[in-house]
Amino acid sequence: MTRKRRSRKANSLEAGSANGTPNIRDVARRAGVSVATVSFVLNEAQRHRIRPKTQDKVLDAVKELGYSPNVSARNLAVGRSHILGVIVSDIRNPFFPEITAAFQEAANLNDMEAIVIHTNYDAQRTKESISRLLALQVPGVAVLTSQIDPSVMELLASRGICAVYLDLGRVDRCVSNIAVDYEQGITSAIEHIRKLGHNRIGFIGGSPQLASAQRRKKAFVTGAASLGALEARTVDSDFTVQGGYVACSKLLSGFRATAIIAANDLMAIGAMHAAYDRKIRIPEDLSIVGFDDIRFAQHTHPPLTTVAVPRSEIGRIAFEAVWAMISDPAKPGREHQVQTNLVVRDSTTEAPRVMMPSAVD
Repeated sequence: MTRKRRSRKANSLEAGSANGTPNIRDVARRAGVSVATVSFVLNEAQRHRIRPKTQDKVLDAVKELGYSPNVSARNLAVGRSHILGVIVSDIRNPFFPEITAAFQEAANLNDMEAIVIHTNYDAQRTKESISRLLALQVPGVAVLTSQIDPSVMELLASRGICAVYLDLGRVDRCVSNIAVDYEQGITSAIEHIRKLGHNRIGFIGGSPQLASAQRRKKAFVTGAASLGALEARTVDSDFTVQGGYVACSKLLSGFRATAIIAANDLMAIGAMHAAYDRKIRIPEDLSIVGFDDIRFAQHTHPPLTTVAVPRSEIGRIAFEAVWAMISDPAKPGREHQVQTNLVVRDSTTEAPRVMMPSAVD
């Protein structure tokens, strides 16, 4: 880069004094310290590196000048930004807003900001999202999607970017994991249905390509098999309302199920609509159980029995996991366990004494 071009870049970053707006160099001059020192003081996570007396001088200069930090300039000075990344599979899915909101609230309390990016379950979009976050020099990322390529994980670790994953099953330097107890949740749903006298149970699962979907389906198959006399069928779907509707129609064709467990609430809601369209009463003819306990679950008709996943807790834990690794780089990542619990509402009841006829498309 030529001297002229370097000068132009510096001017663009520190433009301000010429417009009457104070910049970071003005603050440094007023406080009698370096630009880097000002950057450390303005960065809450780095402030401990500066002596209290010097901190006071810098903060006084900031107040006197009415300085507002230039994010780009500060990032260049300290090599990291005050921004964290949050990557989710699908922001349109009601499962994620509570997670991202809790993460953002925790970040704000620590003078950090969070950028939320959704990948639509696309591994390539996940890679592109990581590249964008690297360009922003983020110090940490919460990757809350199953679609993550191992090379992406290696890239984040090699760059010293602290990352927490959802159901990754791996802990390492700069890597933490949040493990949701899907097995316990599915087991509690099966036990609930069995106590109500149901012997013919269907299961609507998610995409076989997703690790979380595989775990929920395996838990159902294992749990059903352990009960011996239980007759069970499974159908894979895609975690959407429409997918649940189609899967329920397939499941009820030739199989007189009296109860259905869906791997998430959206598919359970779709299954309820499929039952209504076939004049099948819920719960008198067919009991339905969901998974996740999204806010809509309590407002369906009837209100949906479901397995609650503490989404706000996941968001809070995700931030705390990233923040712990950022605050102490020598500290290894760790595994964080998240429990589930069954919420019984009105979409389940005792098995009907007279078996309903098989549905016909």
